[in-house]
Amino acid sequence: MIMKKMKMVAEQTLMVSFMVLCYVSIYGLFILRKDNDYFDWFIPGSIVITSFLCSLITVFFLFEHQDSEDQSRLNFRLRKVIHFILLYLLIMGCGYLFRWYRGTLGFIMTSVIYVIIYLGTWLGTILIFKHEEKIISDALEKIRDEE
Repeated sequence: MIMKKMKMVAEQTLMVSFMVLCYVSIYGLFILRKDNDYFDWFIPGSIVITSFLCSLITVFFLFEHQDSEDQSRLNFRLRKVIHFILLYLLIMGCGYLFRWYRGTLGFIMTSVIYVIIYLGTWLGTILIFKHEEKIISDALEKIRDEE
């Protein structure tokens, strides 16, 4: 169980870091470039650290009770809403602290991109789970065929 959580933290961190670095690249290209502005040297590292913190929240908040049978759909949806809000506060707080955005336009753009990245990360996580499920299913089929 611990190894599974560590694997999920690593996958989530890589996925979120990649998506955020893509956002930062686009933001730098279209917004900062026209103003001859630039990112500070610590931005990539701050993105990875923030992605790691987001991954910890995700794994221990959402997937902690994933295996329990009595978890209702309403409970899971409520947990997703709380998760969305917690991550939003973390991202915007780190964004302010690490100066990922400047001014109201930067705040709004970062908020919109957060929603896109959040949805993209959920999609990526679902695809990873389906891929792993297919691999396990194929392996079980192969074992059955051999018997």
